[in-house]
Amino acid sequence: MSRKNHLERHYTKWGYIFVIPFVVVFLIFSFWPMASTIYYAFCYLKHAGNTNPELLTTIGKPWYQNFKEVFTAKSFWDAFKNTIVFFLASTIPEWLLAFWLAAMMTDRRMKIKGRFLWKTAFFFPKLVAGSTLGYAVLDQIISVVFQGSGYTMAAFMMNGFGFREKDLEFLTSVQFVIILTTLFMHFGITFIYAIAGITGIPVEVFEAAEIDGANRAQTFFRVTLPSMRPMLFFITVVSVVDGIGMYDIPSLFGPFDTFRRNLTLMMYMEKQAFAGSYAYDKASAASLVLLAIYILMSGIIYFLFLRDKDEARLKKLNREKERELARSI
Repeated sequence: MSRKNHLERHYTKWGYIFVIPFVVVFLIFSFWPMASTIYYAFCYLKHAGNTNPELLTTIGKPWYQNFKEVFTAKSFWDAFKNTIVFFLASTIPEWLLAFWLAAMMTDRRMKIKGRFLWKTAFFFPKLVAGSTLGYAVLDQIISVVFQGSGYTMAAFMMNGFGFREKDLEFLTSVQFVIILTTLFMHFGITFIYAIAGITGIPVEVFEAAEIDGANRAQTFFRVTLPSMRPMLFFITVVSVVDGIGMYDIPSLFGPFDTFRRNLTLMMYMEKQAFAGSYAYDKASAASLVLLAIYILMSGIIYFLFLRDKDEARLKKLNREKERELARSI
């Protein structure tokens, strides 16, 4: 054996040794809970003292019984509706604002001073307990401006524009505060991801667009966004996971109120698994439903907005040519 091959095997061995702790931690804290969740979704496990779960089929029940109970529960559909509303109402303005500011901060034709300071300020809420900080700040603003004498004064001043006091009640609603706080919390990290995607594009691409006479809007939509599709897909997955799986901000308003205005899918799962129910099987089934929603939402956004349609069309033509060639042979 040559010295080169010996050194390669030596370094390869140490690579496998160094990765062992990660594999062990992953198997214990990620893979095993995930596998247990999938198993419990098809078992009967209705209370905390049941340490020996049985498969539904062995006790004469259909294998989909837990999923049926999830889909027939009114609280699940209330949580699903609230989660989708919170996700869309916070994610869409978050993306628009984050990409707009990221394009401005990275524009070579705009000499904005203090870019590092702005980036730090935008990321600060995510860095320092964004949910608690955002809730506290927004709650104080809404209390001062839209409640008590401040609320009456604001309504009085806007009365000439046709507004009434009850027209501003949505600004003090639970849903509005959740959406605004979520936007305040997650905007910074999306802004950082967008900047990372834009700065990863070669400068020559933007220089070519400038030479061709493209304005800022044309450069952003026809050059920047198509060139950062991998980062866009990553941002999509992160936004879907954070948005559909939101828990911390809605839970600040309690488990759920009388009309379930702040109930989300994650809070629904917690209520099933704990909160006196201990229906681990039903909670496991709901978690698999949540996983399917993650995949479905990410896939819809990718295929509608992020997929390279020209490349997909070219692959389709190549497959058709291969089929025609195979038939001719």
